[in-house]
Amino acid sequence: MKSDGVRVFRFEVRPGEASGDPVADRVVRDARGALGLELDAAASAKCYLVEASLTDADAARVLEELLVDPVLERGVFGAREAREGARVIEVWPLPGVMDPVAQTVERAVASLLEMDPAASVRVATGRRFDLSGVDDEGADRVARGLLANGVIEHVERSPWWPEALPESSPADQTLRRVPVRDLDDAALETLSRDGHLFLDLEEMSAIRAHYRALERDPTDIELETIAQTWSEHCVHKTLKARVH
Repeated sequence: MKSDGVRVFRFEVRPGEASGDPVADRVVRDARGALGLELDAAASAKCYLVEASLTDADAARVLEELLVDPVLERGVFGAREAREGARVIEVWPLPGVMDPVAQTVERAVASLLEMDPAASVRVATGRRFDLSGVDDEGADRVARGLLANGVIEHVERSPWWPEALPESSPADQTLRRVPVRDLDDAALETLSRDGHLFLDLEEMSAIRAHYRALERDPTDIELETIAQTWSEHCVHKTLKARVH
């Protein structure tokens, strides 16, 4: 717990009994089809960690008025105890990964409680899955194969409730330039391939000529911006091609 009164509150929101649990049903179905694992049952929950200076009454309002749809869902403070024999898998974004739902909840909490704009509210959102009918190895297979992307998410094998939300490291702001003006055609093609720019020689030559005219080399951000702008995804080169 932080000394300034800031605490991390944990909330879990589950589908009501009458609503069914389509997220968990999908996990059972996909585990069987994609992994060959027969789950006896699964249950899912949305998890919220709210780091702020709140009273218990404030936290109750956040849960009841903001996080839970009373018609379809049920919410609890903390971490619900798993069924006997069930394996718990939780999936959370890694520090620094965009979490748009968390950003929305941060603003909503501050608005709901009419907090001072200078007050700090930090939120992380995750998903909890309770898996019945598999051992630890099977639960790990489900986590890696179906539930989490290891590039942007971390997996917890028990309810995650840290004393403070982790903070990401600041981005490297070093200015880097990419030498292109003196590259021959073969080197330009190598740069495009190895740098994942995916531009053809004509496009790379145009970049070289442009920066020769400017009498400087591009920064890495400038080069990546050009590559993204000229990419098939952005400019639709194929659709703009002349068809005979």
